Amino acid sequence: MLANCNYDKAKLLYKIAKLVSFIEKHAIKDADKDGHPLCSEEYKELKQDLERHIEKLRLAVEGLSREGKFG
Repeated sequence: MLANCNYDKAKLLYKIAKLVSFIEKHAIKDADKDGHPLCSEEYKELKQDLERHIEKLRLAVEGLSREGKFG
């Protein structure tokens, strides 16, 4: 069984990845289609920020896993 903190990392990775996917597949395209360039830029910036956090969480999980501490 995962420790609460490790479970939270895994769950956040999953949920943030889903959000990034939504932004890529829908939000940016819809903003561009509707002629809202400021919204499109905001979504792109948000996507970049979320991807940065995904990488931090991934590295944390990977490091803990290598050390045998992810359980």
